[in-house]
Amino acid sequence: MTRTVDLSTVSRAVRATAAAVLLSAILAACGGAASTPQPAGGAPTRVAGVTTAPGAVTPGAASAAPAAAGRTADPVLANALAKLNDLTSYKFKFTLRGGSYASSVGPAGVAGTVVNKPSFAVQFTYVDLEIIEIQGMSWTKNGSSWDPSRYPGTPTTYDSYGPAILLSHYFTESIAAYCTAGGDETVNGVLATHYTIDPKVLTAMAAYWGVKSGATLAGDIWIAKSGVYPVRWKVTGTGTDAFQFLVEITNANDPANVIKVPAS
Repeated sequence: MTRTVDLSTVSRAVRATAAAVLLSAILAACGGAASTPQPAGGAPTRVAGVTTAPGAVTPGAASAAPAAAGRTADPVLANALAKLNDLTSYKFKFTLRGGSYASSVGPAGVAGTVVNKPSFAVQFTYVDLEIIEIQGMSWTKNGSSWDPSRYPGTPTTYDSYGPAILLSHYFTESIAAYCTAGGDETVNGVLATHYTIDPKVLTAMAAYWGVKSGATLAGDIWIAKSGVYPVRWKVTGTGTDAFQFLVEITNANDPANVIKVPAS
């Protein structure tokens, strides 16, 4: 009996595996506290839009910035992650340039749609892959069809580079305590308050991402006036490096943000 193998499926699986191996290798190379959140040693647990995994190496809030030393974060900033997770849905894009790990994100970045309610789902693109996480399954697009795998047994790129995960690790209350409010601006079509981040609390984050020593750091975050969620978050390094870490949030609570279980 001869078994026919769909070569396009094999090719797609190889690319998906290669992308996963590349990401794992690059993240593992970060080592210790420098690593971005990554799955390791068991099934990840998703809580309020944030995924963590038993044994995952994650930077602690205490190491992300100097102690606030009596400084209290503006509640608007301290609750940025909670307000993002309070949204029914939104679209996002994360791009990374410079530093040591831009290749792990790719030139086009990671972009997609997150649905928080009534239950969590995400659909995103990364390199040449399109992936859906929904109802305990992960689906990878293969031509006009979708290949399923059990989730959370197989975490995806979103579990390292989704905006809620990035905020939870790199915009902690100790960072928020060193932000200064400026004026209001329209960003991504939303009226938002522009906050600047004190560069002295960005050095640890820059080190995590491999920014060259001596770079001039700057950070900004824009918080929507209505809904009080982050609309844009940017950290840059200039001089010795050309670093840019950029998260964009758009289409908040848009009824068109719909993710469906792919047809089998």
